[in-house]
Formats: sequence, structure tokens, C-alpha cells
Amino acid sequence: MKNLLKNAIACAIVTSALFSCSVESIENELLESSFEATSEPQFDCSGQDPQARITNNGTISITLQIASIDGTILHNVENIAAGSASGFLTFAPEEVIFNISKNTTGIQDDKVVFMMDQCMSFDMELGADNYLVAGTPVNL
Repeated sequence: MKNLLKNAIACAIVTSALFSCSVESIENELLESSFEATSEPQFDCSGQDPQARITNNGTISITLQIASIDGTILHNVENIAAGSASGFLTFAPEEVIFNISKNTTGIQDDKVVFMMDQCMSFDMELGADNYLVAGTPVNL
């Protein structure tokens, strides 16, 4: 009799635990997340000037200089501290030189050249080793 009462209580606990749980289908979650992704407004780029920025994940302060291929300075942002980023900088569509100066002995500066057309963005990143992480501009 003693065992019967213990077994009945254990059975009641297990049964109540099973019936109090709710199961939500993973298909519903996937459907909801895909609906949320498609309901966001689509960005329409028409004639927007190209833009660029840099995120400094290195250990030293840097300077970003953006220049046209003929040497005209378009933007010069000095003292971008480690762990911070410049804002997006816009400029006219043309072939552009991106120069990252480090002002530190033993660490070379980085320079890259890209043809930047309208509706393009270049999000540069300085890695932990204080050198530019490979990347290319993207269309917006």
C-alpha cells in the first residue's frame, strides 16, 4: 500500500509536468522570421553618391584619407581611435584612393584603389593586427 501511494504521487507529478508544457512548431518560428524579413522596407538607391567608412579594430590610432585619382583630397579624418569608427563619408563617383595612415614606426600604411560608382558603399575594417582586412565595395 505504501508503494502504491508513492507511485500515484510520482505519476501525478509527471503527468502534470507533461500537460503543462507547450510545444511550438519550429515551422511557425521560421515562417514568422521570414515574414519579418520580407516586411522591412526595401532601400531604393537612385543616384546616391558613393560612401565609405572605416572601423578601427586595431590597437593604434589611424587617419583615413580619401582622395581622387588625380590627388585631390576628398576627406581626411584624423585620430580614429582603436575600437571606434568613422562615420560614412560621401563623395562624387570616380576612381578613389583610400589611404589608411598609422603614424607608427614599423607598421606600414594601407592604400587601396576602387572605382566607386553611384549607389556603392565601402565599409573598411582595420584588423587586430593593425592592417586593413580585405574587402570590396558593395552596391546598395
